[in-house]
Amino acid sequence: MKHWLISLFFAFSAVLIADDSCITCHIELDEDRDENNKIVAQYLLGVHAEKNIGCADCHGGDPEAFDDEDEAMWDVDSFMADLEKQDQLEMCGKCHSDPEYMRMFSASIKTDQVDQYLTSGHGKALSKGMEKAAVCSDCHGVHGILPVKDPRASVYGFNIPKTCAQCHTDPYYMKGTGLPTDQFDQYRNSVHGKALFDKEDIGAPACNDCHGNHGAAPPDVVHVSDICGTCHINNRNLFQNSHLKQALMEEGLGQCEACHDNHGVIKPNDSFLDWDNNSLCIECHQDGGDAKLMADKFYGIIDSLKQKITHANEIVDKAEQKGMVISDLLFHLEDARKVLIHTRTNIHSFNTIYVDTNATPGFIAAQATIAGAEAGLDEFDYRRTGLFFFSLIITFLVIVLGKKARQLTKR
Repeated sequence: MKHWLISLFFAFSAVLIADDSCITCHIELDEDRDENNKIVAQYLLGVHAEKNIGCADCHGGDPEAFDDEDEAMWDVDSFMADLEKQDQLEMCGKCHSDPEYMRMFSASIKTDQVDQYLTSGHGKALSKGMEKAAVCSDCHGVHGILPVKDPRASVYGFNIPKTCAQCHTDPYYMKGTGLPTDQFDQYRNSVHGKALFDKEDIGAPACNDCHGNHGAAPPDVVHVSDICGTCHINNRNLFQNSHLKQALMEEGLGQCEACHDNHGVIKPNDSFLDWDNNSLCIECHQDGGDAKLMADKFYGIIDSLKQKITHANEIVDKAEQKGMVISDLLFHLEDARKVLIHTRTNIHSFNTIYVDTNATPGFIAAQATIAGAEAGLDEFDYRRTGLFFFSLIITFLVIVLGKKARQLTKR
């Protein structure tokens, strides 16, 4: 009965595995384990079972020795039971660093994971003898390893922050590393974390998008903007050509993170520039000076354009309510909104002339919208006035004709 169930499980999982003494023995041992610790069940649901990679491919031993435990495991030189962390790199790398072997499963699969790992913060810590350093199984799991694109996988994009948090939020575990343990809480409340967890946008950056995967390491001061620029390319290019880039580097400050923070990035808003509303710039420029003049200029341009667009939108709504054709006006209004978005990006140039010049088309588009909507309202008033007088004339003619008809009837 038990062997029949095993065979059924194999068939259901579409795993073509010959009789394996490891499976036969460990499925019996699993009966006394809770669901989270059933080794065979986890293995059969994983990618290795799917690809017909058996227990002995990782642990060694003789999977054909059914009658003698020693022959299956302890008498075999290749057998490895519990692996030391250092041994995992060699064991996993035996396959995952072999391009010829891995091409059997995917033509585009990477085979440099171990090399990258050795350059990472984790790899360097492990090479120094730090047993706490994360290795393959700490992130990917042990027997139930799933493909990275599987939503159930611990390394699937949506799950990565929580996977990293298993170690990086534990003060006791991280003691001695010199690393903080509040990164996940900061990230969870950031614009990126809210996009990932609340909106379930897996395109939102997670830990690995900034730190890397197998070569995970914190970006240094010089390269922070390159990391952010992967997504925010226009902001990065403008900043790279600004005077502020060099100023921040000379002070040893991060570039993007100096204003936006790193893990706790909050959604930017226009009040960041409002000097009278505790502008973000004040943190470095308490004395005001040129920084205040620039911030005031930027805020003035953005606020004026916002008000212009709001006014245009209100007038367009009125024209639409009157039944006027507004399709062309909506195009002008959309152009103005796009310029407003670009203007907020353009402040990363820290050049008032550049920002002012590129904001001008937005004011022109908004004004064109207002003019068009006002013309539509004037036309409506003209039509309504014409209709009023036309109605009076018709009413007068009806009265006159009615009297004339009664006179003719009396005759």
